[in-house]
Amino acid sequence: MRTQNILSNLRHAKHLLTALIALALSSVASAASADKLSGEFDLGGVALKPSHIAAFQIRDQNNPRTFQTYVMLTREAVDSKSISASMDRYSRAINDDAVKDADYLALTVSADGTVGMNAHIGGTQYIDSSGTVFGERGNLVADCIANTASHVSCSVKVAKPVQTSDGQAWSVDVQFDAAVLSRPMGSPLDKNGGDPGKALLALVAATKGDDMNKIIALLAPNQSEGAQPDYNTPAENLTHIKKMLSFQLPKQPKITGGQLISADRAVLEVEGGEPKDIKILYLVEMLRSNGSWQYSSGAIAGMLR
Repeated sequence: MRTQNILSNLRHAKHLLTALIALALSSVASAASADKLSGEFDLGGVALKPSHIAAFQIRDQNNPRTFQTYVMLTREAVDSKSISASMDRYSRAINDDAVKDADYLALTVSADGTVGMNAHIGGTQYIDSSGTVFGERGNLVADCIANTASHVSCSVKVAKPVQTSDGQAWSVDVQFDAAVLSRPMGSPLDKNGGDPGKALLALVAATKGDDMNKIIALLAPNQSEGAQPDYNTPAENLTHIKKMLSFQLPKQPKITGGQLISADRAVLEVEGGEPKDIKILYLVEMLRSNGSWQYSSGAIAGMLR
C-alpha cells in the first residue's frame, strides 16, 4: 500500500511538472510573438514616441514582382485587419484614419535588409535610408535580425543628428519586433487568369464599344451602382463610365497569372502600359456574383524593369 502511494505521488508530481513546463513554454512563446516597440524620432528637441506598431507585406514599387515589409510606427493603432486583407495594402495603409493628418514613422524593409524611412512630422516628410537616397549614401544605420515574410525585427538609428535645410536637426533611434501581416494566400490561377481573366479582357473589349449594358454586366456592384444617373442622357453616362474605366484598367493588358483568394474573389496580375515600351504591373480584383466574374478594382503595383 505504501509503495502504491509513493508511485501515485510520483506520477502526480510528474504530471504537475509537465504541466508547469508546458505553461512556461507557452508563456515564452506568447511573449516572443508579441509585437515590441521602443525609441523615438526627435526633431529640434521635440520627440515623437510612437506606441503602436503594425507591419505588412507590400509590393516593391521599383520591382513589383518582389515584396518588402512596410512598418508603421504610430501613436494610434491602425486598422491592421482591413489593411492586411486589402489587395493594395500600401495605399490602404497610408490612408488609414489613424495616420491622416497625424505624425508617424513609416519604415520599408527590403529583402536585402536595407531600411528606408519616411517620417511624417508636422506636415513635412523626412526621408532617409540605410542604402542610398538620390544616389547618395543615406544616414540610417539599420540592423535587422529577422526579415521574413512573417516576422521583422530591426533597430534603426542615425550616428549623429541630421541637419535639414531649414536649420533644424533630426535624429531617430527605434527598435521594433513584429509579425508581418498579409492576406491569406490563395490557389494560383493559370497564366491567362482563368475565368476571371476572361471576364477582365471582355470588359476591356467592351469599353471600346458603345454597348452600355455589356459594360455594366461586367462590373461588380461597387463599380456599377450610380453609373447611370437619371439626370444624364444615356450617351453622357456611357461617355462618363468609359472615361472612368480608362483610368482604372490596364492599357494593352497581358494577364500573367494571379490567385483565387476564395470561391468568389480573385486577384489578377496584369502587365500593361502605354506607350508599348512602358510596362506596368497592375493588380486587378475580380468578384463573382451569380456565377459571373466582374471587375471590382485595380491598382498599380509598380513599374516592371
